Amino acid sequence: MSDPRRPLWLAIAVLLFAYPALAQRDRDNYTSGITYEVSGEVRVPEGGPPARNINVRLERFSGGVIDQMTTDSRGKFRFTSLQRGYYTVFVDAPGYRRVQQQADLQVVVKLYLVFELVPDKLDIMSLDTPVLDARIPREAQDEFTKGRSAFLDERVKEAVPHLKRAVELYPDFFEAHFLLGTAYVNDLRWQDAETALRRALEIKPESAPVLFSLGEVYRRQKRYADAEKLLEDGLKLDENSWRGHFTLARVYWDKAEVLKAAPHVGRTLQLRADFADAHLLAGNIFVRLNLLDRAVVEYEEYLRLAPKGEAAEQTRLLTQKIKQALAEKKK
Repeated sequence: MSDPRRPLWLAIAVLLFAYPALAQRDRDNYTSGITYEVSGEVRVPEGGPPARNINVRLERFSGGVIDQMTTDSRGKFRFTSLQRGYYTVFVDAPGYRRVQQQADLQVVVKLYLVFELVPDKLDIMSLDTPVLDARIPREAQDEFTKGRSAFLDERVKEAVPHLKRAVELYPDFFEAHFLLGTAYVNDLRWQDAETALRRALEIKPESAPVLFSLGEVYRRQKRYADAEKLLEDGLKLDENSWRGHFTLARVYWDKAEVLKAAPHVGRTLQLRADFADAHLLAGNIFVRLNLLDRAVVEYEEYLRLAPKGEAAEQTRLLTQKIKQALAEKKK
Protein backbone atom coordinates (compact mmCIF):
# COMPACT_ATOMS: atom_id res chain seq x y z
CA MET A 1 0.00 0.00 0.00
CA SER A 2 1.20 3.57 -0.64
CA ASP A 3 2.13 5.69 2.33
CA PRO A 4 -1.11 7.34 3.58
CA ARG A 5 0.92 10.17 5.05
CA ARG A 6 2.07 11.33 1.63
CA PRO A 7 0.44 14.73 1.01
CA LEU A 8 -2.45 14.47 -1.41
CA TRP A 9 -1.46 17.76 -3.07
CA LEU A 10 1.77 16.14 -4.21
CA ALA A 11 -0.08 13.27 -5.85
CA ILE A 12 -2.43 15.68 -7.58
CA ALA A 13 0.48 17.79 -8.83
CA VAL A 14 2.28 14.77 -10.21
CA LEU A 15 -0.75 13.37 -12.00
CA LEU A 16 -2.41 16.51 -13.27
CA PHE A 17 0.47 18.80 -14.15
CA ALA A 18 3.68 16.87 -14.72
CA TYR A 19 1.93 14.25 -16.85
CA PRO A 20 -0.90 15.84 -18.84
CA ALA A 21 -2.03 12.57 -20.44
CA LEU A 22 -3.49 11.70 -17.06
CA ALA A 23 -5.10 15.11 -16.55
CA GLN A 24 -8.65 13.89 -16.86
CA ARG A 25 -11.77 15.61 -18.04
CA ASP A 26 -14.88 14.75 -16.17
CA ARG A 27 -16.78 17.99 -16.80
CA ASP A 28 -16.51 21.41 -18.47
CA ASN A 29 -16.64 24.41 -16.14
CA TYR A 30 -16.28 27.90 -17.48
CA THR A 31 -15.53 31.26 -15.91
CA SER A 32 -16.25 34.53 -17.67
CA GLY A 33 -13.76 37.36 -17.86
CA ILE A 34 -10.66 35.17 -18.22
CA THR A 35 -9.38 33.64 -21.45
CA TYR A 36 -7.29 30.52 -21.50
CA GLU A 37 -4.76 29.16 -23.97
CA VAL A 38 -3.37 25.82 -25.14
CA SER A 39 -0.21 25.85 -27.22
CA GLY A 40 2.57 23.43 -27.95
CA GLU A 41 4.70 21.70 -30.53
CA VAL A 42 4.79 18.47 -32.50
CA ARG A 43 8.01 16.54 -32.87
CA VAL A 44 8.91 13.70 -35.22
CA PRO A 45 11.56 11.02 -34.61
CA GLU A 46 15.17 12.12 -35.04
CA GLY A 47 16.07 12.32 -38.71
CA GLY A 48 12.46 12.75 -39.84
CA PRO A 49 11.06 15.70 -41.79
CA PRO A 50 10.07 18.93 -39.97
CA ALA A 51 6.71 18.65 -38.22
CA ARG A 52 5.07 21.31 -40.41
CA ASN A 53 1.50 21.27 -41.72
CA ILE A 54 0.40 18.55 -39.28
CA ASN A 55 -3.26 18.56 -38.30
CA VAL A 56 -4.03 19.54 -34.70
CA ARG A 57 -7.60 19.49 -33.37
CA LEU A 58 -8.99 20.87 -30.11
CA GLU A 59 -12.15 19.38 -28.62
CA ARG A 60 -14.10 19.71 -25.40
CA PHE A 61 -13.89 16.46 -23.54
CA SER A 62 -17.66 16.44 -23.25
CA GLY A 63 -17.82 16.50 -27.05
CA GLY A 64 -17.58 18.93 -29.92
CA VAL A 65 -14.74 20.35 -31.99
CA ILE A 66 -13.71 23.83 -30.88
CA ASP A 67 -10.95 24.59 -33.36
CA GLN A 68 -8.40 22.97 -35.64
CA MET A 69 -5.26 24.09 -37.41
CA THR A 70 -1.99 22.88 -38.89
CA THR A 71 1.43 23.32 -37.34
CA ASP A 72 3.74 26.06 -38.58
CA SER A 73 7.20 25.55 -40.08
CA ARG A 74 8.61 24.81 -36.60
CA GLY A 75 5.90 22.34 -35.65
CA LYS A 76 4.16 24.85 -33.34
CA PHE A 77 0.44 25.39 -32.73
CA ARG A 78 -1.65 27.68 -30.51
CA PHE A 79 -5.30 27.80 -29.51
CA THR A 80 -6.35 31.07 -27.83
CA SER A 81 -9.45 32.75 -26.40
CA LEU A 82 -10.60 29.59 -24.62
CA GLN A 83 -12.76 29.25 -21.55
CA ARG A 84 -11.97 27.38 -18.38
CA GLY A 85 -12.50 23.62 -18.65
CA TYR A 86 -11.16 20.28 -19.79
CA TYR A 87 -10.06 19.83 -23.38
CA THR A 88 -8.53 17.15 -25.58
CA VAL A 89 -5.89 17.90 -28.22
CA PHE A 90 -5.53 15.42 -31.10
CA VAL A 91 -2.61 15.25 -33.52
CA ASP A 92 -2.90 13.32 -36.80
CA ALA A 93 -0.05 12.84 -39.26
CA PRO A 94 0.17 10.37 -42.18
CA GLY A 95 2.42 7.43 -41.35
CA TYR A 96 2.23 8.04 -37.59
CA ARG A 97 -0.09 6.94 -34.82
CA ARG A 98 -2.74 9.38 -33.71
CA VAL A 99 -1.70 10.93 -30.40
CA GLN A 100 -3.73 12.92 -27.93
CA GLN A 101 -3.32 14.68 -24.61
CA GLN A 102 -5.71 16.17 -22.12
CA ALA A 103 -5.51 19.91 -21.50
CA ASP A 104 -6.66 20.75 -17.98
CA LEU A 105 -7.45 24.48 -17.88
CA GLN A 106 -9.19 24.33 -14.53
CA VAL A 107 -6.23 25.75 -12.61
CA VAL A 108 -3.67 27.05 -15.12
CA VAL A 109 -4.46 29.79 -17.64
CA LYS A 110 -1.87 28.74 -20.22
CA LEU A 111 -0.79 25.20 -20.95
CA TYR A 112 2.06 24.05 -23.22
CA LEU A 113 1.98 20.50 -24.60
CA VAL A 114 4.65 18.55 -26.46
CA PHE A 115 3.64 15.72 -28.82
CA GLU A 116 6.19 13.18 -30.02
CA LEU A 117 4.97 11.26 -33.05
CA VAL A 118 5.55 7.52 -33.26
CA PRO A 119 5.66 5.58 -36.56
CA ASP A 120 2.53 3.53 -37.12
CA LYS A 121 4.01 0.06 -36.64
CA LEU A 122 4.12 -2.65 -34.00
CA ASP A 123 7.08 -2.48 -31.63
CA ILE A 124 7.37 -6.17 -30.82
CA MET A 125 6.87 -8.24 -33.96
CA SER A 126 6.34 -6.44 -37.23
CA LEU A 127 3.65 -7.96 -39.40
CA ASP A 128 5.93 -7.41 -42.38
CA THR A 129 8.28 -10.22 -43.33
CA PRO A 130 11.52 -9.59 -41.42
CA VAL A 131 14.84 -9.30 -43.23
CA LEU A 132 16.74 -12.44 -42.23
CA ASP A 133 20.48 -13.02 -42.05
CA ALA A 134 21.71 -14.51 -45.32
CA ARG A 135 23.76 -17.06 -43.33
CA ILE A 136 20.61 -18.71 -42.01
CA PRO A 137 20.08 -22.09 -43.73
CA ARG A 138 17.07 -22.31 -46.01
CA GLU A 139 15.52 -25.10 -43.95
CA ALA A 140 15.72 -22.96 -40.79
CA GLN A 141 14.15 -20.03 -42.63
CA ASP A 142 11.31 -22.26 -43.81
CA GLU A 143 10.66 -23.49 -40.25
CA PHE A 144 10.65 -19.90 -39.01
CA THR A 145 8.19 -18.86 -41.72
CA LYS A 146 5.83 -21.69 -40.76
CA GLY A 147 6.12 -20.84 -37.06
CA ARG A 148 5.58 -17.15 -37.67
CA SER A 149 2.53 -17.79 -39.82
CA ALA A 150 1.00 -20.00 -37.12
CA PHE A 151 1.79 -17.41 -34.44
CA LEU A 152 0.13 -14.58 -36.37
CA ASP A 153 -2.92 -16.81 -36.84
CA GLU A 154 -2.98 -17.26 -33.03
CA ARG A 155 -2.11 -20.94 -33.30
CA VAL A 156 0.61 -20.62 -30.67
CA LYS A 157 1.00 -24.30 -29.81
CA GLU A 158 1.43 -25.11 -33.48
CA ALA A 159 4.04 -22.35 -33.88
CA VAL A 160 6.35 -23.54 -31.09
CA PRO A 161 7.70 -26.75 -32.68
CA HIS A 162 8.56 -24.94 -35.92
CA LEU A 163 10.39 -22.19 -34.05
CA LYS A 164 12.24 -24.70 -31.88
CA ARG A 165 13.34 -26.54 -35.01
CA ALA A 166 14.51 -23.27 -36.55
CA VAL A 167 16.84 -22.51 -33.62
CA GLU A 168 18.09 -26.08 -33.58
CA LEU A 169 19.11 -25.73 -37.22
CA TYR A 170 20.68 -22.29 -36.63
CA PRO A 171 21.43 -21.51 -32.95
CA ASP A 172 22.10 -17.80 -33.62
CA PHE A 173 18.70 -17.26 -35.25
CA PHE A 174 17.70 -14.09 -33.36
CA GLU A 175 14.22 -13.67 -34.85
CA ALA A 176 13.32 -17.30 -34.12
CA HIS A 177 14.49 -17.10 -30.48
CA PHE A 178 12.57 -13.86 -30.00
CA LEU A 179 9.35 -15.14 -31.54
CA LEU A 180 9.68 -18.41 -29.63
CA GLY A 181 9.98 -16.45 -26.39
CA THR A 182 6.96 -14.35 -27.36
CA ALA A 183 4.96 -17.51 -28.07
CA TYR A 184 5.87 -18.87 -24.64
CA VAL A 185 4.77 -15.57 -23.06
CA ASN A 186 1.40 -15.87 -24.79
CA ASP A 187 1.14 -19.43 -23.47
CA LEU A 188 2.12 -18.30 -19.93
CA ARG A 189 5.20 -20.53 -19.93
CA TRP A 190 7.40 -18.09 -18.07
CA GLN A 191 10.51 -20.21 -17.55
CA ASP A 192 10.62 -21.29 -21.20
CA ALA A 193 10.00 -17.69 -22.26
CA GLU A 194 12.89 -16.49 -20.12
CA THR A 195 15.26 -19.05 -21.66
CA ALA A 196 14.34 -18.12 -25.24
CA LEU A 197 14.41 -14.36 -24.65
CA ARG A 198 17.70 -14.45 -22.79
CA ARG A 199 19.21 -16.32 -25.75
CA ALA A 200 17.83 -13.66 -28.12
CA LEU A 201 19.37 -10.99 -25.91
CA GLU A 202 22.75 -12.73 -26.05
CA ILE A 203 22.64 -12.46 -29.83
CA LYS A 204 21.43 -8.83 -29.86
CA PRO A 205 22.08 -7.21 -26.45
CA GLU A 206 20.59 -3.85 -27.48
CA SER A 207 17.20 -5.03 -28.70
CA ALA A 208 14.57 -2.92 -26.96
CA PRO A 209 11.63 -5.24 -27.85
CA VAL A 210 13.43 -8.22 -26.28
CA LEU A 211 14.23 -6.19 -23.16
CA PHE A 212 10.56 -5.22 -22.84
CA SER A 213 9.37 -8.81 -23.31
CA LEU A 214 11.87 -10.20 -20.81
CA GLY A 215 10.91 -7.41 -18.40
CA GLU A 216 7.30 -8.60 -18.57
CA VAL A 217 8.41 -12.18 -17.88
CA TYR A 218 10.32 -11.05 -14.80
CA ARG A 219 7.32 -8.99 -13.65
CA ARG A 220 5.15 -12.09 -13.89
CA GLN A 221 7.73 -13.96 -11.84
CA LYS A 222 7.69 -11.10 -9.27
CA ARG A 223 11.38 -10.42 -9.93
CA TYR A 224 10.70 -6.71 -9.81
CA ALA A 225 14.26 -5.41 -9.51
CA ASP A 226 15.33 -7.40 -12.57
CA ALA A 227 12.23 -6.29 -14.48
CA GLU A 228 12.74 -2.62 -13.63
CA LYS A 229 16.38 -2.70 -14.78
CA LEU A 230 15.57 -4.34 -18.12
CA LEU A 231 12.63 -2.03 -18.82
CA GLU A 232 14.66 1.09 -18.01
CA ASP A 233 17.44 -0.14 -20.31
CA GLY A 234 14.86 -0.77 -23.04
CA LEU A 235 13.38 2.72 -22.71
CA LYS A 236 16.83 4.24 -23.07
CA LEU A 237 16.94 2.55 -26.48
CA ASP A 238 13.32 3.27 -27.42
CA GLU A 239 11.72 5.98 -25.30
CA ASN A 240 8.63 5.95 -27.52
CA SER A 241 7.56 2.38 -26.79
CA TRP A 242 4.10 2.41 -25.24
CA ARG A 243 4.58 -1.24 -24.31
CA GLY A 244 7.79 -0.49 -22.44
CA HIS A 245 6.21 2.36 -20.48
CA PHE A 246 3.12 0.35 -19.64
CA THR A 247 5.07 -2.68 -18.43
CA LEU A 248 7.23 -0.48 -16.22
CA ALA A 249 4.06 1.16 -14.86
CA ARG A 250 2.75 -2.31 -13.99
CA VAL A 251 5.99 -3.11 -12.18
CA TYR A 252 5.66 0.02 -10.04
CA TRP A 253 1.96 -0.67 -9.44
CA ASP A 254 2.74 -4.20 -8.30
CA LYS A 255 5.30 -2.72 -5.90
CA ALA A 256 2.69 -0.20 -4.62
CA GLU A 257 4.81 2.70 -5.87
CA VAL A 258 1.87 4.63 -7.26
CA LEU A 259 3.60 7.93 -7.95
CA LYS A 260 6.28 6.14 -9.97
CA ALA A 261 3.64 4.28 -11.96
CA ALA A 262 1.69 7.44 -12.85
CA PRO A 263 4.09 9.06 -15.34
CA HIS A 264 4.55 5.84 -17.27
CA VAL A 265 0.79 5.32 -17.54
CA GLY A 266 0.54 8.90 -18.75
CA ARG A 267 3.22 8.31 -21.36
CA THR A 268 1.51 5.11 -22.45
CA LEU A 269 -1.71 7.00 -23.11
CA GLN A 270 0.14 9.68 -25.01
CA LEU A 271 1.57 7.03 -27.31
CA ARG A 272 -1.42 4.68 -27.43
CA ALA A 273 -4.61 6.46 -26.40
CA ASP A 274 -6.78 3.50 -27.42
CA PHE A 275 -5.03 0.99 -25.12
CA ALA A 276 -7.80 -0.10 -22.77
CA ASP A 277 -5.61 -1.62 -20.05
CA ALA A 278 -3.75 1.67 -19.60
CA HIS A 279 -7.05 3.44 -18.87
CA LEU A 280 -7.89 0.71 -16.36
CA LEU A 281 -4.57 1.15 -14.57
CA ALA A 282 -4.99 4.93 -14.63
CA GLY A 283 -8.37 4.49 -12.94
CA ASN A 284 -6.83 2.28 -10.29
CA ILE A 285 -4.18 4.90 -9.60
CA PHE A 286 -6.82 7.61 -9.15
CA VAL A 287 -8.77 5.37 -6.75
CA ARG A 288 -5.61 4.82 -4.72
CA LEU A 289 -5.19 8.61 -4.55
CA ASN A 290 -8.87 9.07 -3.67
CA LEU A 291 -9.52 11.08 -6.87
CA LEU A 292 -12.72 9.18 -7.50
CA ASP A 293 -14.33 11.42 -10.11
CA ARG A 294 -11.25 11.07 -12.27
CA ALA A 295 -11.17 7.33 -11.72
CA VAL A 296 -14.71 7.07 -13.10
CA VAL A 297 -13.64 8.79 -16.33
CA GLU A 298 -10.80 6.31 -16.84
CA TYR A 299 -12.93 3.30 -15.98
CA GLU A 300 -15.63 4.38 -18.41
CA GLU A 301 -13.03 4.79 -21.15
CA TYR A 302 -11.74 1.30 -20.41
CA LEU A 303 -15.28 -0.08 -20.70
CA ARG A 304 -15.85 1.79 -23.96
CA LEU A 305 -12.67 0.31 -25.46
CA ALA A 306 -13.01 -3.18 -23.95
CA PRO A 307 -16.71 -3.80 -23.14
CA LYS A 308 -16.04 -7.54 -22.90
CA GLY A 309 -12.58 -7.28 -21.38
CA GLU A 310 -11.31 -9.57 -18.66
CA ALA A 311 -11.93 -6.93 -16.00
CA ALA A 312 -15.05 -5.41 -17.56
CA GLU A 313 -17.68 -6.77 -15.18
CA GLN A 314 -15.69 -5.94 -12.08
CA THR A 315 -14.97 -2.46 -13.45
CA ARG A 316 -18.67 -1.84 -14.14
CA LEU A 317 -19.60 -2.75 -10.58
CA LEU A 318 -16.82 -0.61 -9.12
CA THR A 319 -17.77 2.34 -11.32
CA GLN A 320 -21.39 2.12 -10.18
CA LYS A 321 -20.33 2.06 -6.52
CA ILE A 322 -18.06 5.07 -6.99
CA LYS A 323 -20.81 7.02 -8.73
CA GLN A 324 -23.22 6.21 -5.91
CA ALA A 325 -20.68 7.30 -3.32
CA LEU A 326 -20.03 10.58 -5.18
CA ALA A 327 -23.77 11.23 -5.46
CA GLU A 328 -24.25 10.64 -1.75
CA LYS A 329 -21.39 12.97 -0.97
CA LYS A 330 -23.01 15.79 -2.95
CA LYS A 331 -26.28 15.55 -0.98
